[in-house]
Amino acid sequence: MKGIAAMAWAAREESQMSGERIETAYRRIISEIPHPDSVPLIEELGRIEPHSMGGFPRVVWDHAAGFQVWDAHGNQWIDFTSAVVLANAGHSNPRIAAALAEQIDRQLWHSYCNPSEMRLRTIKAISSIVPPHLDKVFLLTTGSEAVECAIKLMRLHGRQIAPGKVHIVSYLRSFHGRTMASQMAGGYLDQQDWMGLKPAGFHHIPYPECARCPWGKTGYEGCGRTCLERSLDGLRAAGVAEDLMAGVISETFQGPTVAFMPPDYVQALREWTSAHRALLAFDEIQAGFGRTGKWFGFEHYGIEPDMICVGKGMTSCLPMSAVIGRGAVLDLAEHGEMSSTHTGNPLCCAATIANIEAIRDGGLLANAAALEPVARQALEGLRQRFPGRIGTINGRGLVWAVYLLDPVTRDPSTSSPHALSATKGQALDIELGRRVTARCLELGLLMLQTGRGTLKIAPPLCITADAFLEGVGVIEEALAECLASA
Repeated sequence: MKGIAAMAWAAREESQMSGERIETAYRRIISEIPHPDSVPLIEELGRIEPHSMGGFPRVVWDHAAGFQVWDAHGNQWIDFTSAVVLANAGHSNPRIAAALAEQIDRQLWHSYCNPSEMRLRTIKAISSIVPPHLDKVFLLTTGSEAVECAIKLMRLHGRQIAPGKVHIVSYLRSFHGRTMASQMAGGYLDQQDWMGLKPAGFHHIPYPECARCPWGKTGYEGCGRTCLERSLDGLRAAGVAEDLMAGVISETFQGPTVAFMPPDYVQALREWTSAHRALLAFDEIQAGFGRTGKWFGFEHYGIEPDMICVGKGMTSCLPMSAVIGRGAVLDLAEHGEMSSTHTGNPLCCAATIANIEAIRDGGLLANAAALEPVARQALEGLRQRFPGRIGTINGRGLVWAVYLLDPVTRDPSTSSPHALSATKGQALDIELGRRVTARCLELGLLMLQTGRGTLKIAPPLCITADAFLEGVGVIEEALAECLASA
């Protein structure tokens, strides 16, 4: 790790002396960031778009390929974002490009809900990579739309059993989208204030994140079942009847922290939902399509969910999502009760089929799995380089989160087998995360801004080991600079 960072630093110093800032095998920064010629475009967008669209990295993307992104002025970045955990097969994947061109030439760009060969082929392609008990697929457009649909199906299921069986359980610190029901299911309760009058029947329990145990434990102790029971006790104490629960929805891992649940917790959750005739759904919108080294992240848990919501990496480029589930569940909606304008859009279907083929035939599942120990070792090197400032490191496959510790409350415990180190409840350093992410941008590495005191790493699944390690070296360099100037 230190050698990689030293090489990156030397390249930067040498390029500065020659008038160029950075020139390596995978990065090239030859101007101010953003390039001065990009500033008018950025400023004009700021004038005519909502304020909410501000705050993103000030780089005007010109083109992207594989695991790299360029602006129009010769600057080149390694992409550790996959355009927000989307471009799993790589940017501008040739197989997807060819499929889109072929579909455009066929002159079928939209068909509403009318039957089409493309929709059938897409559903068959998806069905080939999911467990057979998930035997029906409903195509949609966005992740939020898929989550809304899953909530609707949970409540339709519950009302068949009892009129009041409509309650939904989800998790604190979860994110499921920005539409009303998806945001009610989300666990950032401050993000719900805009609603005023909130829809009833949503309940949140603590997420079983071992690094920040909601019950104060210093690490995992085979306590997943106990953790679930304590959370359910909280619902019972609040007067929520278990038999009125329609379903539980959870992210497979929580986005900013990449925290997975202990498998024994999930297995106990599956038993509880089955006992109370409630549905279990996983939000796989970030975890699906190879991100964790398996087609779907829930496969790490050894259980059968009733539904999964997918999106993002489903096409690696275009807006497409789906609810995939048991036929008895997806058939609950009557004709006309569950459809969408862009269901099965032929262009998005072409991208989905080609995306699955590109991930499968390109060995990208195997690459994500093979790079997992590489990532783990490299990020452990970061933790050793910055003791007391880096805590837990969560991840599987090619999705990772590095916890940045507040120097006042740090407590680098190391007792959790579900992460490289536990954080034991100390505060995370949100400002350091922002500064490191900004500095990485200047050094030729695109990073996700989680705003939660973590550094999130999610490159396209086609990234090579040496490019990944160079990216981690950039993070090391940025951390060293930011801590030195603090």
